[in-house]
Amino acid sequence: MPNYLPYLILVLISLTLLAIMMLYKRQFGLVILFLSYSGMVYVAEFLVMVLWNSYEYYPEVLHIPYYDNIAGAIVSNLLIIPSLGTLVAMYRLRWAWMIVIAACLAGMEWIFTELEIYEPHWWKKMYTWMALSFFFFLARFWLSGLQRDLGFFRYMSLWMQAWGVVGTVMYVMSVLGLRYYQIGYFEDMYRDDIFTSAMMGVLKAGVFSTFITCFKKVRWRLLAPVLVFALDIPLYCMGWLMVNIPFWIYTMIYLVLASLLLGWTSYAHRYLSRLVD
Repeated sequence: MPNYLPYLILVLISLTLLAIMMLYKRQFGLVILFLSYSGMVYVAEFLVMVLWNSYEYYPEVLHIPYYDNIAGAIVSNLLIIPSLGTLVAMYRLRWAWMIVIAACLAGMEWIFTELEIYEPHWWKKMYTWMALSFFFFLARFWLSGLQRDLGFFRYMSLWMQAWGVVGTVMYVMSVLGLRYYQIGYFEDMYRDDIFTSAMMGVLKAGVFSTFITCFKKVRWRLLAPVLVFALDIPLYCMGWLMVNIPFWIYTMIYLVLASLLLGWTSYAHRYLSRLVD
């Protein structure tokens, strides 16, 4: 059996679950809540997997091992865990359900280990169960805060969903070889790229969410794509950002993508503002 098949099954389960919830609730904007949870899990995964090297995935879909590792993590972080978190939150599942779902995912981790498509280093299945039980509780609590129209929850949700999208786009740019960040923190240049991309991605997502929250006029919001691009210029001048295509082409691609992300974040802000009981 090819390594990628179990990961593909998880992708299909996640997308099917999300699609059913959106159709049943008649809310396409539910994807915003889903992406907010993805961003939260991305933050945890950055610490646990990228920084502390807790485990490694082997979907064998990319020829660069560390990027392949991240591809496996995305199946978990961007898809299966956030989709289940959305389910728990939208249907207000109780603690017993949260614990059972977390246990099922811990069991899935054991299966992946037995199939040798996932390898824990110091991470244990008990940590998975505990962390996911807490996350599902947080997901339900978080939606409650949004429905009470609390500004902190709305702003952080906007930031996290932007980070979920920005982080994924930046990863795709790395896989396509358009550019690499190299600050020398890790010996593996690809892990170093992911590490720096993650930090820059969180910062850039914060710029998007802050401009959308603070400015209502389009002309001020349009400064956000320019600013997130400008954040890369010092790194490029210091040699920490290596661009592998003509810089003017890179600039055009970057600004187009940043403008699309700005538009998406604007839509996310409108949806979150309406998400009130």
